[in-house]
Amino acid sequence: MIYDPPKPVIKIRNLVKSFGPFTALSGISLDINPSEVVCIIGPSGSGKSTLLRCTAFLEEYTSGEVEIEGRLLGYRKTPAGMVRESERNIDTARRNVGMVFQHFNLWPHMTVLDNVTLGPRLTKGVPAAEASEKGRIALAKVGLADFTDRYPSRLSGGQQQRVAIARALAMEPHVILFDEPTSALDPQLVGEVLDVMKQLANEGITMVVVTHEMGFAAQVANRVVFMDRGQVVEQGSPDKLFNEPESPRLQEFLDTWRQRNLLFRSEPQQLVAAC
Repeated sequence: MIYDPPKPVIKIRNLVKSFGPFTALSGISLDINPSEVVCIIGPSGSGKSTLLRCTAFLEEYTSGEVEIEGRLLGYRKTPAGMVRESERNIDTARRNVGMVFQHFNLWPHMTVLDNVTLGPRLTKGVPAAEASEKGRIALAKVGLADFTDRYPSRLSGGQQQRVAIARALAMEPHVILFDEPTSALDPQLVGEVLDVMKQLANEGITMVVVTHEMGFAAQVANRVVFMDRGQVVEQGSPDKLFNEPESPRLQEFLDTWRQRNLLFRSEPQQLVAAC
């Protein structure tokens, strides 16, 4: 029997993003496979968040291609070259992609349940009763079943981020992009959000996570991607990347991280303890 490898959920080819004379992404190519958890690490300013935003077409990329489940996102090919798609077609192409941001972006005048169900009702036309049922299931999944009637101002930062994750889940996405989901949280609240993400990973949800949480990456990721200066420098399994880095730049990055985290150990299972 010939093994037919799964088709990528996301396929990125030669992606370039420029802001005027500054090139934020320089020819990135990357595949994200079904049920894979990919953590993207690297120093601040390396292009990690820009890559995620271009992947969801929240930023228009300058050149290259992003395909979501085989469908080109943002542009269409014509004899004259790439032409920007209509907003309707863009929304259709990315309807199976959820995104969780650094900042929660919850509507302050809406209850938790209304925040979670707004997307399915408006973008997918899900009836209110069905959206409410799915919203309650999503909130239960993140441990907030009893918080449906609360307003965001009455929640901790960790709870608000879990609502944001539930909001993404309620859209029933095939892949969720996380843009440094714990960076805006008090250190004491980071763990509750990471626990939810670990649970989602165990359930086989495809995830791309931009993170500075090395312990999370070591424990949960199937693959870690190291970026620097707008390029993918190295990628591989957590064991390989954290313990046997090939590039001097990654070695330097990890050495700096070790110096800042005294609980770091070279073994991945001990690395998790530093999280």
